[in-house]
Amino acid sequence: MAFLSSLLITAPSGVWPTIINAFNSVGNYAWGIILLTVCIKIIMSPLDFFNKKISRKNAKVQAVLQPEMLKIQKQYGHDKNLYNQKLSELYKKNNFNIMGSCIFMLVNFILVLVIFLTLWNSLNAMANFKIAEQYNQLETVYEQTYAETEGTNEEKELAANNAVKITYDEIKDSWLWIENVWVSETPWTNSIPDFNSYLSMIGNKVEVLEEGEVVTKNFNDLTEEQQLEIKENYEKVMNPLRDSTGRANGYLVLTILAIGTAFLSQFLMQYRIGKKNKNNGNPAQPTNKILMIVLPLIMGIFTLFYNSIFALYIITGQVISILTAPLIDLIIDKLEEKEEKKKEAKVVVDYSRKK
Repeated sequence: MAFLSSLLITAPSGVWPTIINAFNSVGNYAWGIILLTVCIKIIMSPLDFFNKKISRKNAKVQAVLQPEMLKIQKQYGHDKNLYNQKLSELYKKNNFNIMGSCIFMLVNFILVLVIFLTLWNSLNAMANFKIAEQYNQLETVYEQTYAETEGTNEEKELAANNAVKITYDEIKDSWLWIENVWVSETPWTNSIPDFNSYLSMIGNKVEVLEEGEVVTKNFNDLTEEQQLEIKENYEKVMNPLRDSTGRANGYLVLTILAIGTAFLSQFLMQYRIGKKNKNNGNPAQPTNKILMIVLPLIMGIFTLFYNSIFALYIITGQVISILTAPLIDLIIDKLEEKEEKKKEAKVVVDYSRKK
């Protein structure tokens, strides 16, 4: 049985990989994902606008109906069915369809979540493939250079390692301070994965030649001798490169930015809600302190344990949300002012006709 240098892992296919590769035409995957995120936010902005408009409208209507809602709760709170019936009658009387509003917001939430999770899954698959593809190219360069170089084994190995280093500098995907965008940006993550990390990325599966046929084997099912051969083959190519070129892949900058922007986004949203309620003469609603803590932590986990490309997507999206939220609020304010003026004008006209 012999180990094949060809990779078992194949290039990811589907909508997201196709789009991401298209945006890579800017010359770098990191800038490509930033540009893609901007495009996604632009496409999603109408839904975000209507979601906020509906949320604000619901809040205003509920604030107006709150005294009557409290009366209904006081009178019929002991009977859940009757309470819900009276509440529905109140909503219907005031042309307030809370179910329709909730459905729109739910659809918007599901769409955002689907984009988030599918893009995360696709970028993980792409990261695994890129790391595996990179090793495949470097191994080919090593073997070819070693075979074509004349001299002692030491001279052949030196020439092969130099060729690998030159090729790596040409094919690596780096961005600003990040040496390898396909792994996490942390001080304890080497920009060049060790054998165990590489093996995990390709799913612990390798291709072996058995009686003239290519067979897929789980690495753990191989004999110790076969496992050692595969490991030595990887380390022969990659360890000298790790020693000469590999370094800490970052300084937790992306994790800090992801947590910070997520917290700032939630804080500003709660601040605007509280200020709007106060200006309308309504009691300020309590801020959702749990969400202000949980959401930043979730974003931090995604950036801490997964590739830097997805971390850039998270941060870019949150920065855009922070910058565009005041503009959306301003547009909604102007529209509400326009609607109020129309209502006032209509009242004046109706009053004049009655006179």
